[in-house]
Amino acid sequence: MKTTVAITSQNKKTVTKHAGKCLNFLIYTIEDDKITNKKVIELQADEILKNTIQEDRKIDSNNWLFDVNILLTGSMGNSAKEYFARQNVAAFIIKEKDPEITIEKLIDGTLEAFIPTEQQGNGRGNCNNHHHNHHHEGGCHHNHGEGGCHNHHH
Repeated sequence: MKTTVAITSQNKKTVTKHAGKCLNFLIYTIEDDKITNKKVIELQADEILKNTIQEDRKIDSNNWLFDVNILLTGSMGNSAKEYFARQNVAAFIIKEKDPEITIEKLIDGTLEAFIPTEQQGNGRGNCNNHHHNHHHEGGCHHNHGEGGCHNHHH
């Protein structure tokens, strides 16, 4: 099972906040619990998520971010969370700052992740073995409630 993970990284070195304003994303492809590809995507100022959400209330399914299964970020607004949910992208707030450790923890099921809420951090849960238990295209279908992503079988 192949999973694509986007991590917000404005400085291209650490996990950063403000998913809606981020220009740089680290993209990891994971297959069979191994990183098979890593790249950086650099956006132009007019391509940031905040502009996409505010200017295009209809879904822009051509946005490259909607090809990922999981988005991990230091912070995200409610409108971004809802926008990703409509595209079946599992979006989580994380505290970990090192992208490599983040991916290692995601693979081994120990990444502490939070479901974005109005008061960020209320939807605490782990993203346990999230990527290798999906049997459909497009990642999670959200509505995980308090528990985060725990071994979904769709």
